[in-house]
Amino acid sequence: MKTEEAIIYSYGFATIASAIPAYSKRGDIVFVDKAACFAIQKGLQASRSDIKLFNHNDMDDLQRLLKEQEIEDQKNPRKARVTRRFIVVEGLYMNTGTICPLPELVKLKYRYKARIFLEESLSFGVLGEHGRGVTEHFGIDIDDIDLISANMENSLASIGGFCCGRSFVIDHQRLSGQGYCFSASLPPLLAAAAVEALNIMEENPGITFKPRKSKLFQVMLAMLLVCLFGEISWRK
Repeated sequence: MKTEEAIIYSYGFATIASAIPAYSKRGDIVFVDKAACFAIQKGLQASRSDIKLFNHNDMDDLQRLLKEQEIEDQKNPRKARVTRRFIVVEGLYMNTGTICPLPELVKLKYRYKARIFLEESLSFGVLGEHGRGVTEHFGIDIDDIDLISANMENSLASIGGFCCGRSFVIDHQRLSGQGYCFSASLPPLLAAAAVEALNIMEENPGITFKPRKSKLFQVMLAMLLVCLFGEISWRK
């Protein structure tokens, strides 16, 4: 992924579900896509943060929420200084089969001073020349994304998951990521299988998926994902 550091979890679902509450706490604000997967939903519930949902892949709706929050911050600048803001999205959405508009998200991140958490469980190993996901697909600088997470149970045919980013971001999870602290290491056999799958991806550029833009294709992909993982809606 060309990041400074990474951390491995032994359970794929727990990866993003542990990473979100490791950083976002009570009083923080999280802007999240309405089509977010169940693992993201559980992570947000565990964080006890203030959740603001925007319409699926609707950057105008997200910008509206960010503007409203900016106005609220101006009313109470002291509180705004200690409130963290996060944008949580998926690279390839499990519930819809659509790709997130990452270039627009990066622009909004810098404009409104938020942090981006990118969940790439389905886009990793699928999008990009070397399978590095939606960042490689769009040609986005990896440093523009604050945290990338993905499980290894899809394209790598193993178990577990990983988070990657800058060293000071990843080091924080070693003591604050519950799915890391209260767990064990991967079985050596499955760790070796994941390493070999990564080697195949690296040595064979171009074997990854080349998405089509037709509506029919998106509908068929969404139907396939629902058949594999089930349709998941927001649950209290």
